[in-house]
Amino acid sequence: MAEDLGRGSFRKSRRRFLIASGVATAGAGTGIWAWPEATSVAGQRINDFVVVAEDGTIEVLLPAQDLGQGATTVLPMILAEEIGADLHRLRIHAAPRDASRYGNPAFDGRLVTADSKTTSGYFDLLRRAGAQTRLALIAAAASSRGWNPADCRAEGHAVRHRVDQTSIDFAAIAQTAGSLRAVEVGGGDLKARRDYVLIGSSPPPRDLRAKVTGAFAFGVDRRSPDALVAMVVRSPHLLGLPLEVDESAARQVADVEAVVRLEDGVAVVARNTYAARKGASQLKVQWTPPVAFDDLAQAQALIAALAGADVAPQVVAQSGDAAAAGDAAIVVDMSFTTPQVSHLALEPLNAEARARALGLGVAIRGSGQSSDLDMRYAARAWKTAPFMIEIHTAPSGGAFGRRVLNDTVRDAATIAKALGKPVQVIRPLADELRRGQVRPASAHRIAARADATGRLLYWEHTCASDSVLARQLPSTFEAKGGQDNTATDGLRHPYRVAAGEILRWCRHESPPEPGFLRGVSAGTTIFASETVVDVVARQAGRDPLEWRLAHVEAQAGRRVLERVAAMAHWGAVDGARRGIALMSFRGSWIATVATLVRQAGEARVARLDIAADVGLAIHPRLVIGQIEGAAMFGLSLALFEHLHFRDGAAVIDGVASYPVLRADRSPAIQVELVGTEQGERPGGAGEIGVPTVAPAIGNALATFAGQYQTHLPLRLGIGGETGRAAAAS
Repeated sequence: MAEDLGRGSFRKSRRRFLIASGVATAGAGTGIWAWPEATSVAGQRINDFVVVAEDGTIEVLLPAQDLGQGATTVLPMILAEEIGADLHRLRIHAAPRDASRYGNPAFDGRLVTADSKTTSGYFDLLRRAGAQTRLALIAAAASSRGWNPADCRAEGHAVRHRVDQTSIDFAAIAQTAGSLRAVEVGGGDLKARRDYVLIGSSPPPRDLRAKVTGAFAFGVDRRSPDALVAMVVRSPHLLGLPLEVDESAARQVADVEAVVRLEDGVAVVARNTYAARKGASQLKVQWTPPVAFDDLAQAQALIAALAGADVAPQVVAQSGDAAAAGDAAIVVDMSFTTPQVSHLALEPLNAEARARALGLGVAIRGSGQSSDLDMRYAARAWKTAPFMIEIHTAPSGGAFGRRVLNDTVRDAATIAKALGKPVQVIRPLADELRRGQVRPASAHRIAARADATGRLLYWEHTCASDSVLARQLPSTFEAKGGQDNTATDGLRHPYRVAAGEILRWCRHESPPEPGFLRGVSAGTTIFASETVVDVVARQAGRDPLEWRLAHVEAQAGRRVLERVAAMAHWGAVDGARRGIALMSFRGSWIATVATLVRQAGEARVARLDIAADVGLAIHPRLVIGQIEGAAMFGLSLALFEHLHFRDGAAVIDGVASYPVLRADRSPAIQVELVGTEQGERPGGAGEIGVPTVAPAIGNALATFAGQYQTHLPLRLGIGGETGRAAAAS
């Protein structure tokens, strides 16, 4: 890309709170619920996140996107806890696209909902905003009643006077107070952990009924009545571009309005989805020749990249040196490969674009993960300044990192500008599988040295993969000195190494377009490292659980290991085989035990036990649900998923031919949270369930087959047989 979509240089919104006579109107796109250009949130503004309405409702401007992860429940809970508000008397609005006020501190101030950083990133900001609101309400109530503010507390959506035991509801405060004045908040003004009432509970998510009944509308459901719909046809071959187009048959389809040629595809625009799809099927396009690319060539190139065939390996971290390890009794040198996989988010990628400001700007609505990056796609396609872009976010029916880079925004803006009409682009899942973004394939080599007791002396891990940052966000990649943390996540294992270690990454570019996937590179790096430590433990004659406990110093790591061992009955003599894996990721710890049983010459995954320490769990049930869902995601990646390529094209007909875990093959899953009583702040929870599943299964398989597998997806055939067994309920 000529321009980095990830740059955070444009941080000022043209929309600001208008404050007059103590009344604030907050300009906020209500993309969570509707599609107006803007809406007014009337009431008294306390800060960027909170407006108190006249009826006492707390109007919340929410900066995070709804991806089904519970952001519209969890983040308001943080505010409500500090305010002393009734959660049911909060009303949620999407915050404006203004990174200077609503950017996530964990994302360098960008508006991105991803990477398990939403709750942890906004936690401090929302606590301070809530405390500021509480103090303003208490000050106003005390002034109106002649109370000493020190004798007041806010709870149950009212300010209560401790002395005479009377109270005044927030509505009465809002109606009688001349002005609610925000004050500075210090650390002593925040609630103590022991005083939490709402945080740590699990109220029903506010959108649960609508989603269960089908009333909930996702981005693809929200096409404006006057908008056309477009389907973009791209080459079935990677990197293919259109040379000649015969659009005559497509234009004959009823309700087809136009055919628009794009740089890398051809769009058929119609009055409805059926006509657009049928018209697209009638196009006759001659494409540029296919590139020479297939699975075998990809694996060979990645293995060569490990040796520096493309560029010299980049050192990610280093301590000590190999010489200090001396002569090791145990020497393990293993190589691993993992394939490209798709995100397969069930709601098709979508975006709607319409001209605004006399065609000088464009308004975008779509179910994405970053209004900042959506804005940059739109600004480039429309060839206009960022402040001329209006972004409205809609809930996503599955994201898994794919919607961080929602390139249908680019398509929609390009087509809408060409036609001068509002257009919604929908990308069918089959098209996404053929030419969409993938988690890049990778190769790993780990050299480990240990003494005769298994004490780890030296560790060397080199990985090779494509770079999402380099390909998609080049300026960010350059600003990081050519490093890509999304390609090296998980390289830093949690184990004590006596002499030293070195971690390296080799960038290898390949034709499939790389994108962020749930768990990012930890989904591959942890598979490699947790397999190798299991090998070290076994060669030393030690139990893999005991070895890990001896090498992990962090109390949280030991805690999850001990708990998951008890959950899974580690060491039980019952005919089942168990494998374990541990990880520290995004401020959280997780340990997984996979229990496998033999069935007709194959192994099947009978159970996954998971213990996680995520720090402070705002909504424990949602956290457990996130980890359960991520574990299912990881199980599918571990046992089934592989996007095959041959002759430069994906070998796939559609969704039905992409192998994924199915419901009738799902094992029992048990998740427990530990350490929540000690947690002072939340860690990441949305992705941690993915990476440890594959190594836990692989380590259990090794006890059946006598050898460790080094390629994903895993083969569950045992006893000399081949094949892939079903994980069974």
